[in-house]
Amino acid sequence: MKRGLVIEQHVVVYCDTCGDHYTEGENEAICFDSITQAIAYLTVHSAGGVGWVYDGDKVVCDGCQATNRCVEHGHSFPESWRTTVWPLGNSTRSRTCDVCGVPEIEAQP
Repeated sequence: MKRGLVIEQHVVVYCDTCGDHYTEGENEAICFDSITQAIAYLTVHSAGGVGWVYDGDKVVCDGCQATNRCVEHGHSFPESWRTTVWPLGNSTRSRTCDVCGVPEIEAQP
C-alpha cells in the first residue's frame, strides 16, 4: 500500500494545434497509464471522425478539426436566420456555422 506523497508518472493528451488538453466534462485532464493506452482510448472514442484524432503523428482536438474543415471547405450555415431586436430599436439577424460554431451577423435596416 502506498502512503504519503508519491511521485507517479502518467500521460496527458494535448492538441498539437492549439495546446488544449483532452478532457471529458469538468475541464480536468484525463491521465493515462501509457502512450499506448492514450492512443487506444482516442482511437475508440473518435470512431467515425468525431472527437479528438491521432493520425500516427499528431493529435488534433475536435475544435481544431472543425476549424480546419471550414478553412478548407467553407462554413456550413443553415438557411434560416434568427432575428434579434436590441433595446434601442436596432435589429440584427444571425446564424451559426453547423461545423465550427462561428456566427454570421447582419445588421437590419
